[in-house]
Amino acid sequence: MKRIHQLNKTRILQNTVKRSMLLLTAAVMLLLISRQEALAQGHNQEVTIVAPYQPTISDAAKMTLTPEIEDTVVNVPPMHYAIHSEPIYSPFEVKPLKPAFVEINPGETYRRNYLKAGFGNYTTPYVEFFSNSLRSDKFSLGLHLRHLSSQGGIKDYANSSYSQNLGELYGKRYFKNSVLSAEVDYHRNVVHYYGFKPSDYAGINITDDQLKQRFSTVSAAIGYKSNYKRDGKPNYDTKVDFYNLTDLYETGETMVAFDGNLNTRNEFLNFVKKQELGIDLNADYYHNSDSLQSQGTAIVSLRPYLNIDFDYLSMYLGVEGTFAGDSTSKFYVYPEVRISYQVIPDHLRFYISATGGLTRNSFKSVSDINPWVNSVFPLGNTSTQYDIAGGLTGNVKEVVDYNFKVSYAHVQNMLFYVNDFFDDFSPEMPYNLANKFTGIYDDVNLTSAGLEVTYHQSEQLDVLFTANYYHYDMKTQEKPWHKPAFDAVATGRYKLNKKVNLSAELFFQSKIYAPTWEKVWGGYEMGIQQRSCYADINLGGEYRFTDRIAVFLQLNNVAAIQYYRWYNYPTQRFNLLGGLTFSF
Repeated sequence: MKRIHQLNKTRILQNTVKRSMLLLTAAVMLLLISRQEALAQGHNQEVTIVAPYQPTISDAAKMTLTPEIEDTVVNVPPMHYAIHSEPIYSPFEVKPLKPAFVEINPGETYRRNYLKAGFGNYTTPYVEFFSNSLRSDKFSLGLHLRHLSSQGGIKDYANSSYSQNLGELYGKRYFKNSVLSAEVDYHRNVVHYYGFKPSDYAGINITDDQLKQRFSTVSAAIGYKSNYKRDGKPNYDTKVDFYNLTDLYETGETMVAFDGNLNTRNEFLNFVKKQELGIDLNADYYHNSDSLQSQGTAIVSLRPYLNIDFDYLSMYLGVEGTFAGDSTSKFYVYPEVRISYQVIPDHLRFYISATGGLTRNSFKSVSDINPWVNSVFPLGNTSTQYDIAGGLTGNVKEVVDYNFKVSYAHVQNMLFYVNDFFDDFSPEMPYNLANKFTGIYDDVNLTSAGLEVTYHQSEQLDVLFTANYYHYDMKTQEKPWHKPAFDAVATGRYKLNKKVNLSAELFFQSKIYAPTWEKVWGGYEMGIQQRSCYADINLGGEYRFTDRIAVFLQLNNVAAIQYYRWYNYPTQRFNLLGGLTFSF
């Protein structure tokens, strides 16, 4: 019954819809007919509006919506996972390297003391002793003593005996970031002014004491420097030097010097490997006295610099200002620029430089070079206004190192040694034998070229060769007195086996010139003496009985050539020196 009732309701609804559709269709048809009749009336019909037009605005209906904030937080459900993998095996096998064995046994390998003693012809005794502390990271201490003397024995010349004596004590104290060093030295050297032939002065009694000269030097130094490794931490290096030199003829020299360096590594250029900004300070004071005068000289130099390293390009950029004062005062400015460029890594590097500086010709420095100088010597300063140089350096197959350099320098007051023909007679020597040297200064343009080559093959063979060429353009002097135009040195060390070591040395020097003066009517006439070139060959050998005891043999001037390094001062001919070494 329920289903029949539902069907009746459906039919009633369908009939109602049909009737509504019919009525709607009839209404539309009537509206269309009325529209056609209205259009058929024409365009001249007038319409009159009786009531006035009153515009109105309907009331707005507000929306009843409330804004809501959507919650964007997403709750991530907990996840549990695991990685399951299998290793991939490679057929390559890594074999561990065996570490190198370095035997360190201070009690056996390193010994505190080393003694070397020998004797040679010309009555030449030789003794040298070293004593050093063993390995330590806190301090090092050492003692060095040396004696070498000879009776000379140069034929036809005056007494040429000499002696050299040295004693020095030195040490260092190591701290965490600094090192303290100190040393004390004593030198006592004796020579004779043998540069003349007694037969040329027959009837004149000249004793050995009248020819004797002795230099005694006491020196000391103390230094303190840092060794910080971190960039930005400033490093410093300071040192104070002192020495006092006296001779037999009232000549003395005292020197006090301070050398300081302050530098720091910075990072103002990110693309630079090393950046060092620093400053050097050097202050020297000399007090000289002789039989004629007493004078003090001060030299102070200040050099700021910037050191930059790009790996392939290195630059040292600095300038030096120097003040020199004695009876007068002068101020100098020198360039200090060095640039190198790596053309082929580890094999070829090109470099150029422009440098200069002031050098003091002190009585110690001139007597070290030429011990037969006159006690009254014209001391002065040599100024290298500029020295422009360039060269190539590098390595060949890890066994050969080379360096070739050419330079051009302008030097003011370069020192040249000449025989003193005009020395006043002294009570010790009432005759001028021209056997002492004095100094002459001249301005020079110096062109030079040099080559240095080293060959190193493990620990068995070492060879060093150096050669230099010099051209002196003198301003007033006719020749660069006692300075050769060419010199060369070749040295070699060869380890034949564990017991035998051999050595060889070759020295070559071109001819030199010296001025001479002869008394003529109305004055003196200058002449030029020439001394030939020479080659000096030395050979040496050592045979070790044990690691403590060995014998040595040194052969000097094997060709027995009597050559002249200084005018009228010939050297000894063939010299043999042999002896024993002992470590304990």
